[in-house]
Amino acid sequence: MVYAQSSDIRSRTYLEYRRDMKRKGIAELEFLPYLQRILRERSDDETLTVRKSGGDAELWFARGGGGITQDPDYEATLADGQSLLYEFQVAENGNLPYFDFKVSKVGRKPRNQPRIPHEDREFFYVIKPDNKYAFITCKWIVDNGNVASVPAWGSRPAYRVPNAVFLSVCASGGDDLRSVIRSVDDKNYLLEFQHEFLSMEGAKLSRQLQQVVDDERVFRIVPRTLEGFYHVCYLQDKLGREPDAPGVWMVYLLTFFRNDMRSIDFARFMYALDFLYFKCVDIRRNEMQVLKEAIESASAYIGSRANETDGSLSTDPTQPPLEETRRLLFAANVLEDIRQDAVVSFGMELSKVEKIFKSIPDASLTANYIRSALQR
Repeated sequence: MVYAQSSDIRSRTYLEYRRDMKRKGIAELEFLPYLQRILRERSDDETLTVRKSGGDAELWFARGGGGITQDPDYEATLADGQSLLYEFQVAENGNLPYFDFKVSKVGRKPRNQPRIPHEDREFFYVIKPDNKYAFITCKWIVDNGNVASVPAWGSRPAYRVPNAVFLSVCASGGDDLRSVIRSVDDKNYLLEFQHEFLSMEGAKLSRQLQQVVDDERVFRIVPRTLEGFYHVCYLQDKLGREPDAPGVWMVYLLTFFRNDMRSIDFARFMYALDFLYFKCVDIRRNEMQVLKEAIESASAYIGSRANETDGSLSTDPTQPPLEETRRLLFAANVLEDIRQDAVVSFGMELSKVEKIFKSIPDASLTANYIRSALQR
């Protein structure tokens, strides 16, 4: 899937990098069932299956950061074992003068020879505002597009197909496609909303530190408390440092988990767990078992706080429900990253995350609740 961003994470935190990569993951996982349904209709093969493929088939991010995989996004397998690859692209604007395709994704170029279109793949293209989609062969792109630089892609060369030519091969997606697009938009909305928790925490800590000078207040990190442990992890993260034994610290952190903890404590607990987990190069058996129990407990904690009526997430009726929801969404966001990585990287015996924000009972209902609450 083409997704415009820099692969350099030096100017971003690891959480920010994973948030950026998760936008791509949200779209690809949400559209997978729809693509499978359409391909079954096209091929008249009800046994056809579609799976994510490429370097991000199981993880939507790379440990330590990394660019976007250049492999096709999906692989479809027919009943006879034949397979076909699919590149996935999404347009947020249907009024573009050109629809662009990276030259490397369209074909290969032997030395001193013209580029040869790929024959083992097609493009699955969705125009979100128009609720349209298209299946396009690489040869069609070569025949109908011209290679030119694309300003939005840093002036990199691409095949540029004129708007009218491209729209002539698009089909209406109907209510099914509209539903998937809405789900993608809702989950991206949740992704941005939850990320503000970190900005709020940073502002809060900054005020505390300023008061040391302005008001001569003492800033203390209290040992053997969750808040103190969280502050140590937060400051180490900002300093680009880490403990010598993150796995040991992680086990100690897990002793702070309580089923009745406040949402702010739970969000801070998950931040510290995220920080320590992704510093672990290896995880010992006892650490893995404790981590697994923590992941299961945290998942249950989030699920039990969902309001099925309005979609809010809350632990305390005396607290602002919007901020309660933000904190629990933040926790759910990092929890899914940890869970998926633990399963893929360390073989943890838990089911994989099939869709992002799956731990939220009704992501669309929660997104609508937030929109309404912010308008009041």
